Amino acid sequence: MSDQHERAGSRRVLVVGAGPVGLALATELGWRGVPVTVIDQGDGRVPFPAGEAIFSRTMEHLRRWGCAEEARTESAPPPDYPHRTVFATSATGRVLTEFDYGVTNRSSGVYTPLTPEGPAFLSKFSFVPLLARTAGELPGVEIRYGTRLETMEQDSEGVLAVVRDVASGATETLAGTYLVACDGGRSGVRRALGIEFEGMFAQGHNFAVHFRAPQLMDLLRERLGGPAVQIHTLSSARRPYITVVNGVDEWRLSVYLDQEPDPDDAVAWIREAAGAPIDVEILAAQPWSGHCVVARTYREGRVFLAGDAAHLLWPKGGFGANTGIGDAVDLGWKLAATLQGWGGPALLDSYEQERRPIAVRNVTEASSNWRADAQLAPDPVLDRMDAEGERLRREMGEEIRRSRAKEFRCTGVQLGYRYSGSPICVPDGSPEPPDEPDEYVPSTWPGCRAPHVRLPDGSSVLDHFGRGFTLVVSGSADPTPLVKTARRCGVPLTVLRLADPAAAELYERPLVLVRPDGHVGWRGRQAPEDPVAVLDMLRGATVALPEAKAPGEARAVSAGVGSHLI
Repeated sequence: MSDQHERAGSRRVLVVGAGPVGLALATELGWRGVPVTVIDQGDGRVPFPAGEAIFSRTMEHLRRWGCAEEARTESAPPPDYPHRTVFATSATGRVLTEFDYGVTNRSSGVYTPLTPEGPAFLSKFSFVPLLARTAGELPGVEIRYGTRLETMEQDSEGVLAVVRDVASGATETLAGTYLVACDGGRSGVRRALGIEFEGMFAQGHNFAVHFRAPQLMDLLRERLGGPAVQIHTLSSARRPYITVVNGVDEWRLSVYLDQEPDPDDAVAWIREAAGAPIDVEILAAQPWSGHCVVARTYREGRVFLAGDAAHLLWPKGGFGANTGIGDAVDLGWKLAATLQGWGGPALLDSYEQERRPIAVRNVTEASSNWRADAQLAPDPVLDRMDAEGERLRREMGEEIRRSRAKEFRCTGVQLGYRYSGSPICVPDGSPEPPDEPDEYVPSTWPGCRAPHVRLPDGSSVLDHFGRGFTLVVSGSADPTPLVKTARRCGVPLTVLRLADPAAAELYERPLVLVRPDGHVGWRGRQAPEDPVAVLDMLRGATVALPEAKAPGEARAVSAGVGSHLI
């Protein structure tokens, strides 16, 4: 590459794809002071609504970026719309069971003790423009729509990308130090690199319809006891389910089919799910597929994969975009640390080592949710008003609560993921806490998300994490050795003291070193004997330290990721 290209791309990251993951990465990098150019061949409009479930962890990232409140109050559905999921024979039929945890976009409900930001349910029509505005307002962030990646090449110094203006056909060359592919499941970058997906691809046919039905909301209030974000029906073998889009009159229908779909049937499917001959306007329709696949590797030199370019899931639980945004945050701080000079040579290697196991975990859980859903068999007797109908409805409701509840109360998936075996977390020999999809137990076990706790000023501990490391100190522990070492090594580190005994107890150790992404990197009862070695490991400047072992405890070893995809 020429010196001119090297200078032009100095410290700049090129991002391909301006969907939720690409825009989240641009925001994370821009928030950390890294210049970014995002290219996308589209015009910025969202063609189809999907991916409305926004996890608590994602909302915590939006909080850090300063746009969580706007997401909750200015997006659709309305802020007080209940996150209620109903299973029924149809939208006007018999209710089998429901899941309602008191959550709306304004209220965190059961999540309140666990996080400063409960989950949200946001239309993609609102969420993507919000991320685009947030990223675009940051210095150094450029979003270029109508721009298609043609070719790319890389060497030890950087990446050159030849891009084409879709409208004019003109080409130009962009230079960056790194390139990140956030260009979706059909990623051209991934294919150009020859990286294959591993796992199980979908079987069968699925179809989704975006539609307008002004009468449907009144029917929900009349027959199902009020609004819901999803209505899963057992009206036919297609098991159609309806998802809210704007909270007023726009909805999305999804159906499972055993043959190629005929879009002309869409109105009939909607009326079947509604259980009434309602007026319907079809706005858009498309086939979709659910998969359980993860890319074999997340990196080739200076090019990385994130989001759907790296993993594809069944849309059962809303894990897709949230997993991808987790990728963006993990990679974002590591790219920033590397470009700013305090990240070590092994730091970027840890991206795949941390995030690929999380993708395997989440695609496997989403596939499990799909299999559980597929076991629910429609039966016309469910709509009967006699004793047999009542008995079958009761039994079906119990089965749904037994097999499907973890999908709708997935606090563990949202907040409990941890980087087991990470090369940039220092293990302390303590046993790994449970990792269950529907239960989150706060922990400072190295690799876990540092727990939320309210401080006397009303802020969350999480509000004090960010651009560098944060050393959380309680009791009489002395942070001086780590603070001085960080200063000598040029590693950004701040100290946060916990005065409240309950907060100190929640943090489990008097000293907890939290990484820039809010995950625990190290903890101890006193400063480490070799603080240089600890900080070097956390910033990817050295190989892993020997693992400490508690007396009588064997090292906890995570299962190989490949075994989850057999």
